[in-house]
Amino acid sequence: MPSHTTEPSSFRDNRGYIFYKNGEPHRQVTAEGLSDYRLLMDSGLYQELTGASLLVEHTEVDADTNGVTLRPERAPLISYPYEWSFSMYQDAAQATLEIQRRAMKRGLSLRDASAYNM
Repeated sequence: MPSHTTEPSSFRDNRGYIFYKNGEPHRQVTAEGLSDYRLLMDSGLYQELTGASLLVEHTEVDADTNGVTLRPERAPLISYPYEWSFSMYQDAAQATLEIQRRAMKRGLSLRDASAYNM
């Protein structure tokens, strides 16, 4: 029996996936995504975005050459784009553009800017 349950909706990311362990969400960054993850962490962008409340903070719970397991902070409320008002869409779009702007200053770029990731 597996020790965790993989989130079915995380099939789009070929460099990681979301899973639940003991009811807590985790993100597994695979070996294929490890260099991108390290680049994010080493660039200072993670600290900048979390400091500006543009990215959810996480804790590394396990790491090796095969990848890293992250436990994100729990969001107080989860909502979906189809539930949002027009002004909420505008806020999400502006946040996405601001994240991309900050990333580009470091030579980085968003990989998946879906509204479902906001």
